[in-house]
Amino acid sequence: MRLYGICILAALSRFALAAIVPANSTGNASWPYRTYKTVNFTLPVLDITHHTKPSEGYLFFAPDGATEYQMAPLIMDMYGELVWNGADEHAFGFGVQNYDGEEVLVWWNGSLYAEPIGRGNGVVRMYNKHYEQIHVTSLPGNFLEQVPNATFPSNIDLHEIFLTKNGSMLVTANNVTQSDLTSVGGPAKGWVVEAQFYEIDIATNQVLFEWKSLEHLAQLPFTASLYPLGSEGYTGANQSLAWGYFHINAVSPYDGGYLISSRFLCSAIAINRDGSVKWRLQGRNGGDFTLGNGTDFCYQHNIRAIPEQPSSNTSSITLHMHDNHNSPIENGTVPSSGKSLQVDLGTKHVTLNQRYLNASGPIYSTAQGNYQPLPDGNVFIGHGWIPVLEEFSHSGEILTTIQFGAAEQRPAGGFNPSLKPTLSYRAFKQPWVGCPKTKPVVVAESSSNGTTVYVSWNGATEVEAWEVYGGNATDLTCLKTVLKEGFETAVEVEAAVKFVQVKPRLQRVDHDRKGCTEAVASDVVSVDA
Repeated sequence: MRLYGICILAALSRFALAAIVPANSTGNASWPYRTYKTVNFTLPVLDITHHTKPSEGYLFFAPDGATEYQMAPLIMDMYGELVWNGADEHAFGFGVQNYDGEEVLVWWNGSLYAEPIGRGNGVVRMYNKHYEQIHVTSLPGNFLEQVPNATFPSNIDLHEIFLTKNGSMLVTANNVTQSDLTSVGGPAKGWVVEAQFYEIDIATNQVLFEWKSLEHLAQLPFTASLYPLGSEGYTGANQSLAWGYFHINAVSPYDGGYLISSRFLCSAIAINRDGSVKWRLQGRNGGDFTLGNGTDFCYQHNIRAIPEQPSSNTSSITLHMHDNHNSPIENGTVPSSGKSLQVDLGTKHVTLNQRYLNASGPIYSTAQGNYQPLPDGNVFIGHGWIPVLEEFSHSGEILTTIQFGAAEQRPAGGFNPSLKPTLSYRAFKQPWVGCPKTKPVVVAESSSNGTTVYVSWNGATEVEAWEVYGGNATDLTCLKTVLKEGFETAVEVEAAVKFVQVKPRLQRVDHDRKGCTEAVASDVVSVDA
């Protein structure tokens, strides 16, 4: 097969608007979704409100839950156009992190236990910029779950993926076991869910460090839990009714050790390298600290410390989090928000830096969510259980709202949690360069004016234009070159041809950015009559 002719950019392409299927018009869709000519994707239509022009970055989220129409990790732009649609699977914590000097995609996949258990047993997948799987991190072992006799090849929980600078990964896990619950009015041989976290070397899958909550009851007792024994029926009477008193949902490096988040202790907890508790900041009574105005929090997610490694003369750190302030047992009382707290380690006092809350559209999320500081000073918030993403200025002004699923609206504005939600455990706004090694996909159809060619390349971020060739199966000449528009571009060719092929024209790579260098041509396809 030979390509003839020099393809010169002749005209702008006609933007190929993907078909929008309204909610409830087919299947079980509770939210409008898009379809395409070239691929069988059915991703949600994004309802986006920009109060100002958005800064650069792609959206990374993974619709899941009881009412999502398509479950998959998604990369989309800030105007709702698809960039990459991953496999149909659970993808908790989906986003970009750095491993061995390269940007990679990571997500958790496995067996999921819905709320009120709200955990999972699985693995962490890692993909490179070519969308090739390069690592699968696992945690084998004899773990017990609340389902008797259930066993899993890997027991990494869905709540955390943190890639360290040392080539390791921090993950959470859980183990159902027996413990004395008489201190909280339970049986002496009661059943609880022990919270755990692990540091695992990515290259070898060897465990470097492990921590288990039941080994630290002197500092973190059952009586500290704000999820009373018996809540939602979890009495601790047997394995199936094990009491999840702790519920670990975040772990990150901090001061030579670790910082963890306990949802039901409503606490940020600093852990020494030997596993002992350095300090505990409790969001209701302060714990080892006193709380200033507006610094209270509870049932929080995604706690992080800045700096991760404070110097010897550092007297304070910043903690940020998604403050759910709601749980299934305390629902609809305080709206969820992002919070930035200044923690003085000398005076043991906490001051509010900023609360990120859209007062005109408050969101009452009972589970999940995250807080992401952006390089330009803005803050990106994912609300987990409620399918709404928000971007704020550093001073707290709402800049963008993005909805990707149905949610229960409040009469005065904002959203309540649903019993059957569409969710994304975390969501991020991040840069990314995707260079797929798969071929672009082409569909060509005869039209009254000649031929209409549809082309897409799942995951490609660097395509500037499409070169369209046509003719017979072995001799193809340049028909037209058009700028890429959206995920799927439609090209009207004023010629009736039997075969077409499309080749991407990539953006020029300069020394400041890592682009793609290989322009992979599509297969030669026949034109449908």
